Amino acid sequence: MAEQSFTAVEREAIARAHRGRCAYTRELLDMSNFHIDHVLPESLADDPAELEATLSKLGLGNDFDLRGWENLLPCRPGANLQKSAVVFDPAHIHYFLGVAAAKKPDVGANLQLIERRRNRGRAILLLQQCLERGELSAGEVSDILQQYEEAPEAIFELLEGMRFADAEEIRLVARADLESLRDRPIRFGENTKIEGVTLTNDANEERLVRTCREYDEAVAAGFYALTTFAMKMSSSLEHQCGLLNALQHASTPSASYISKPRASILDLSLVPYSFFPQIGELDPDEDLSGSYQDKVDEGSLVIRRVSHNLLQIVRPGGMGQQLVEVARADFNGDGLEDILLFEYCFATEGTLGCGSVRIITRTSSTGMLETISSPVSPGVAWRHDA
Repeated sequence: MAEQSFTAVEREAIARAHRGRCAYTRELLDMSNFHIDHVLPESLADDPAELEATLSKLGLGNDFDLRGWENLLPCRPGANLQKSAVVFDPAHIHYFLGVAAAKKPDVGANLQLIERRRNRGRAILLLQQCLERGELSAGEVSDILQQYEEAPEAIFELLEGMRFADAEEIRLVARADLESLRDRPIRFGENTKIEGVTLTNDANEERLVRTCREYDEAVAAGFYALTTFAMKMSSSLEHQCGLLNALQHASTPSASYISKPRASILDLSLVPYSFFPQIGELDPDEDLSGSYQDKVDEGSLVIRRVSHNLLQIVRPGGMGQQLVEVARADFNGDGLEDILLFEYCFATEGTLGCGSVRIITRTSSTGMLETISSPVSPGVAWRHDA
């Protein structure tokens, strides 16, 4: 039997799905020299009786594809050569098959993304030649190139990955995968032992939820996070569910005031102070005008943490807020590019904390960022309005 071979596109797709790391050692791969390993050895295909016995022992159907992405993992050459044709014990096999299966959607999305990128590259070279020969005008070239866009309305690359209990984070999301992602148990922060969040309704009935579909249905049925702990844990569900709902409605923007030049939550002079969470009755002397930069300059807000897509800012002795940019698209259908944020608001002195999804935009080249209305989240136990 000939060994399975892989194209450069397939190799890139699986490496990207696993974030460039060996599935066995978790070391970074040498992208010019890594192997793609079969969890169940490819050699089993040469012995139908042994293959059938192995699949039966593992509880796998006879339709299991030895050459499918659900049986393939990227690894360093040494790890693959050491494993060779060894069949792991059942516990290890199920673990690594689970890793491969969890990444299969990402591999498929990567294949589409890479193919679109490659097609666009071919188109650009061809059109450049036609333009140089005078066979097409600049306007005609521009119109044709639009047909080769990478379709962000179909595949989304996230700045902040989605995190599930049974897999590492996902940063490439295809629209076709959104429904299946709603049924995957999510990971609650850094805690791998929490299996779900208990929500309560007004009749004091409880419901344990761990997937976005379960959460959406529970909130629609009147369940909510009653305790401070439940509110904190629900933040993970609010973020993931809100993101999935937003991506379902997202489209390609026709205009943008946040791309060139790039504007983000890190541009504090563009972030209005009205974004900051307020709890209880407002102080009548509180000045809600101005920007985050104004409040930082006067000392009423303090920056705690900043990264390329994250801002954590607090009001000493009051509330704190963390904003994380996750994705950009047109989320409300008005044609303008928007920014989807994971928002977490918390008391600097106390245990209160709650998360939600906030979508912001900018409607002119001189205006500030503003919150837009978009039905991306079923509701939260506590939320402030901008």
